[in-house]
Amino acid sequence: MEIPPRNNPKAGPEKGRPTAIDKKMPHAGLYAPTRPDRYREKRSLTAEQRKNPLLRMAYKRLSQISELRGQYLRDLDTIHGGRRTRSEKFAALAKVSEQMLLRMDLATGVMGWLDVERGQFFLNTQCNIAEDSEISAASFNRLLHSMQLADYVYLRSQKVRLDEKDETGLNLVRTRVLVRFTEKFFADLGIRYLWQRAKKAAIKKRERELRQIGDIRLARQERASLEELRRLESRTKWERSQQRQAAHSQLEALSAQPTRAGRPEPPREPDRGAMKPDQLMASILAKHGKTPTSK
Repeated sequence: MEIPPRNNPKAGPEKGRPTAIDKKMPHAGLYAPTRPDRYREKRSLTAEQRKNPLLRMAYKRLSQISELRGQYLRDLDTIHGGRRTRSEKFAALAKVSEQMLLRMDLATGVMGWLDVERGQFFLNTQCNIAEDSEISAASFNRLLHSMQLADYVYLRSQKVRLDEKDETGLNLVRTRVLVRFTEKFFADLGIRYLWQRAKKAAIKKRERELRQIGDIRLARQERASLEELRRLESRTKWERSQQRQAAHSQLEALSAQPTRAGRPEPPREPDRGAMKPDQLMASILAKHGKTPTSK
């Protein structure tokens, strides 16, 4: 999957933000509209997720990463060169392991989900993950940056201006972060083969979801076209009825106008066109009470 370039206002036309972003792709979650929280209670791995070998094995090893330090994720222990990483990083990783895994999209490795009805990819917020893991948001943020140094995750951030304002009258800013687990993370965790198999199955499922999204979008377009056609026909009929009413009102007004003598003017016969000489002679004789003589 191609990664869109960073939004640099000083960059040229080839390096700026792309003009159109596919809403079904994970990077579209950085520009997605703000949505309310879908889950107010603390979440945990479901029974169906625990049946997945990848999630089950990853959760088992990550929850015990403090004891398995040095055996798995060894690059996280050497991000500072010759000095080993503090144990707080591994303790925080063990706490957030369940919340990260249950939110991970297996088809892309991103912490987010695809809304099939709206055809939009949404990202999970770090604050909710940290709150459900019972650690601070700052600690979780530092953990992600440490994992980025070890090339275990890929981070992409985007700042969104909110309508809310603080005490000084300045608009608040929300930072959205896209978190994608790399293949190296699962390789150093010893479950690369499980990751490749689960990803392959998830991609097939995602293709079915994308076809479903296409069918839903096509059905919406058909309904919108039919509704537009119905409105157009209804308006055409209304305009015709208005024209007939205007013509009828105009005829009534002309017939109701009084003549110079104060009496209503009799209706006039429609013009029948030019009369032939024989017809003209016959009409003149008829007025005088004579009949035309035959030759």
